[in-house]
Formats: sequence, structure tokens, C-alpha cells
Amino acid sequence: MADFGIGEIAALVLSATGSAVSATAAIGQGQAAKSAADANASAQRQTAISAENSAAIQASDKQLATRKLIAKQVASAGAGGIDPSTGTPLTIEGQTAQMGELDSLRIINNAQRTAWGYNTQANIDEFQGSAAQTAGMLNAGGTLLSNAGNTYFSGAKAGLWGGAPASTPAVN
Repeated sequence: MADFGIGEIAALVLSATGSAVSATAAIGQGQAAKSAADANASAQRQTAISAENSAAIQASDKQLATRKLIAKQVASAGAGGIDPSTGTPLTIEGQTAQMGELDSLRIINNAQRTAWGYNTQANIDEFQGSAAQTAGMLNAGGTLLSNAGNTYFSGAKAGLWGGAPASTPAVN
């Protein structure tokens, strides 16, 4: 076995240490990206819930406004001496109720579409976070394997693992 000085051993130890630090950084970067993506996804989901809750309030307000409008129509017809329970006044009240219900449903539907968009973005954020975490692990593994191969090759070349040191061919 070849005689090794402190320099050769230190170089191998420093190389392995650098590899471990790089691998740890890659894992940390992947985990940080996943944490950020998860936080974004959580915020998106909360925004979706808020949009739906706000729409429920708006739809309820619209229904109340419609009922008030119908009551005003009935009162106006009655004040004019017209029976509000028959004919044109009844038709107008029915149409007002239908339009008010349609507006209320439109408010809810729009909020559901908005919430779907936020939830879809949350799913995308979670996927990207998982992909970043996986990439960090793969980068760490690649760093460790690459350095292990280089360290072994350098050690073998220097005769560290037994056998005679390999000679380097001359380059012309």
C-alpha cells in the first residue's frame, strides 16, 4: 500500500465533507420549496372558502332585496286599486321572483367557479412543492454518488485502496 501524507487524506476528507454539505443543502432547498408551496396552497384554499362564504352572503342579500321589491310591487298595485294576486301584477311578481332567484344562483355559481380556480391552483402548488422536494432528494443523491465515484477513483489512482498507484499517461 502506498504511503499517504496528510495532504492526500485531507483532500479526500474535504471532498467528502463538501459533498455532504452540498447534499444537505439540496435537501434543505427542496424542503423549503415544498413548505413555501404548501403555504401558498393553504392560502389559496382559504381564499376559495372566503369566496364561497362571501357569495352566500351576497346571494342572501339579493334574495332579501328581491322580496322587498316584490313587496313594493304588491303595495304599489294595491295602492292603485289593482288586485295584486291576479293578472299582470301577479305575472310581474313572478318574473321578479324568478329574476331574483336567477341572480342569486348566478352569484353562487360565479363564486364556485372562482373557488374552483383557487383550489386548482392550490393543487398545482402542492404538486410543484412535492416535485421540488423530490428534486432536492435526487440532487442530494446525485451529489453523493458523484463524489463517492470521484473519491474512489482518486483514491484508487493514488493507491489508497490497495494496489499500486496508477500512472497517468503522458499527453502529447
